[in-house]
Order: sequence, then structure tokens, then C-alpha cells
Amino acid sequence: MKGVFNGLLIALSMYSKIPVPQAEWNERNMRYALCFFPLVGAIIGGIGYGLYYLFDWLGLPPLLIAAFVVLLPVLVTGGIHLDGFCDTVDAISSRQPRERKLEILKDSHAGAFAIIWCAVYFVAYFAAAGTLTLQTYAVFALAYTFERAFSALSIINFRSAKEGLASTFKNSGSRAAVNAVCVLWLVAAAAGCILLSPVLGAVVVGCGIVAYLLCVAVIFKTFGGMSGDLAGWLLQVIELVMLLAAAVGGFYLC
Repeated sequence: MKGVFNGLLIALSMYSKIPVPQAEWNERNMRYALCFFPLVGAIIGGIGYGLYYLFDWLGLPPLLIAAFVVLLPVLVTGGIHLDGFCDTVDAISSRQPRERKLEILKDSHAGAFAIIWCAVYFVAYFAAAGTLTLQTYAVFALAYTFERAFSALSIINFRSAKEGLASTFKNSGSRAAVNAVCVLWLVAAAAGCILLSPVLGAVVVGCGIVAYLLCVAVIFKTFGGMSGDLAGWLLQVIELVMLLAAAVGGFYLC
């Protein structure tokens, strides 16, 4: 049980800015860490819905609420997945051979394409967030868990494109445990979306699945395997697609 608890602490300290006691990063403690990756998404969604409900009750302007929706996941995670998004779009946009693209993933400097696509990402995110209602945000809030379950499953099951933290989590993790737990997270998040709003939930979940499959195809065609940066890019793309689906679907269906 101590190893499981330490896995929780490692997941929270790695994938969020939530203050927790530090656990030693060894193979035993990292064995179940990926099982708790979707929990970070559940925390973001729970905080988000609670505050959205409060802001809506207070009658705050929609643009302020939209700004909150944009900033919340960045504040909770510290932008760790956005860093992967920026590195990945830099590498993809470089049009270089695979080996050079993998080198770009390791580069800590943000290139022009990273800045451009990050700006595009936030403009689209803010525009979509501005059209949400309390009902449609409740459906979207489960996307934070859904996308992280997919990301964890990709890390533990797919071959690594390069050595790094993702490969460390993969090599140290219990594949059976991570698969079982993250599939449960995935199913629970999808079921929650559909229970909250059957038609809209199905649209949002369906778009998330399509986005995941397309991202995986791009990752393997371009990089030949998974890495931490690529898992972050995958997560951010799924999140934006599910947000757009909730915004557009909510406009027409709710």
C-alpha cells in the first residue's frame, strides 16, 4: 500500500502544482504512478465545475468566466503539457528528418512555430470557452480525466521514441495495473459525459476518440513512438477538440 500511496504522490508532484509530500522516485514507487494521472484531470474538472457554478451564480461576465476556463488547467498543471505541445509543433513544423525532429523535442528553446501555434491554441480555446454554459461545461469538465487516461495508456503501451521521463514511467510501471485502472478512468469519464447529456456527451466523447486516433497516427508516422512531449501534445489536442465539440454541440443541441 505504501508503494501505491507513493505513486499517488509522484503523479501529483509530476503532473500538477498541488503541494504534496515528496516521495522517492524509485521503481517500486513509480510502479503505479500512471494510474493516478487521470486523477489530476478529475481534480481540475471538480475545481472547475465548482468555481464555474459559483461564477455563474454571481453573474460574472462570460468573458471573465471564459478566461478562467482557459487558465485553470495551466495553473493546476504548471503548463507541463503545454510545454510538450510547443515542442511537438516545433518538431512537426520543421519538416526535418525523424532524427532531427526528435532532437528538436529535446530542445528547451521555443521556436517561432511553437509561439505561433500556442497563440492559435489559446485563441481557439478562449473562443470556445466563451460559448459554454454551466451544463455544457459540466460535460467538458470530464474531458480532463478522459484525455489523461488516453495519455497514460499511450505511455505504458506504445514503444518509446526516445529516452526520457515517459520511458522511465513506462519501464517502471505495472502495465497490467495501469491498463486496468486507466481503462476504468476512461470508461467512467465517457459514461459521465453521456449521462449528463446523452447526445452532446456522445458527440464530445466521439470527437475525443477520433482526435486520439488521429494524434496516435501522426505520432507514429512522424516520430516512430511515444515520449513525454508527445503525450503532452496528444493530451492538449484532445482537450481542445473536446472543448470545441462541447461548444459547437452545445450551441446546436442544448
